[in-house]
Amino acid sequence: MKVEIMKNNKLWMEDNAIRQLEFIADFKGVESIVGLPDLHMGKQPVGCTVCTKQFIYPFLIGNDIGCGITLYETQEKTRKIKVERLVKKLENTGIYGKYSIGGGNHFIELTAIDKVYNQDLANQLGIDTKKAYLLIHSGSRAIGESIYREYASLEGLEEGSERFNSYIEEHDKALAYARDNRNHLADIFTQMANIKSDNRIVIDCIHNYLEMADGKYYHRKGSISSLGHTYAIIAGTRGSSSYIVKTIPRNDELYSVSHGCGRKIMRSECKGKLQSKYKRDELKRTSLGSYVISKDKALLYEEATEAYKRIDDVIETLLQYKCIEIIATLKPMVTYKC
Repeated sequence: MKVEIMKNNKLWMEDNAIRQLEFIADFKGVESIVGLPDLHMGKQPVGCTVCTKQFIYPFLIGNDIGCGITLYETQEKTRKIKVERLVKKLENTGIYGKYSIGGGNHFIELTAIDKVYNQDLANQLGIDTKKAYLLIHSGSRAIGESIYREYASLEGLEEGSERFNSYIEEHDKALAYARDNRNHLADIFTQMANIKSDNRIVIDCIHNYLEMADGKYYHRKGSISSLGHTYAIIAGTRGSSSYIVKTIPRNDELYSVSHGCGRKIMRSECKGKLQSKYKRDELKRTSLGSYVISKDKALLYEEATEAYKRIDDVIETLLQYKCIEIIATLKPMVTYKC
């Protein structure tokens, strides 16, 4: 069977996203596909891995090559941070220019260690429960978009062809830029927020890229590789925990781990469905007591907790498939989307 869907009875799964995967299964060179627990429909399915031989499909990677999540350690003690004062300071700021967060579900988040599940693994990562951390989700921005426009096609690129080689070269440049972007965002934000930090990278994991291993091509869209990443961050919503995990490589699941919750309500439908339930300002404060800073009014609805699947259901499914081991959870303090 070419298409495997990782799911359990609690986890909602979108039929249209599964149909997208079944359509892709007939592409030239496709050997197998895994739909992860956070699978949802987009221009291309998000939360999946497509394994091919001889052909690659830049379309499946999408326009944000190198998008990933990096966890940085600050030198600031969590208890010393005056969150309300910080929010007032950040509300009238923005990050512009060469380095930027981007729209949609991208963010910078000031966060704290909520609970440690495996102290030995936490020690290996150098996790200090007293310190505040930065979680940054961003990608290659306009660079990835220009590459996508040039190479996106359902026809695919044959291994060894001129177009194949040029895409790989551009793809790798975009990966490097996306990492550089996140590192610069960490520096910009900590300076802007006046947070003491050398921004030590604890975990850096990418989830939109093409991975080459054993003569095969793993197209990862919202998919973290357990071949390339021993540790990973699985992001919750802005009103739920994120998870620090150790990955467990499994061939049956194409060495894949979810990158987040997965969308449940389409962006275009969020405001209509949630506006009667919440006033806009109510979405600036989450049920965890954390704050969300966004100048985009529609984005507050699009990124509401209810717009996504439950992170705990995603994690439970990954545990069921023996793809991860939980190390710790992160509790958001301030989510910055400007």
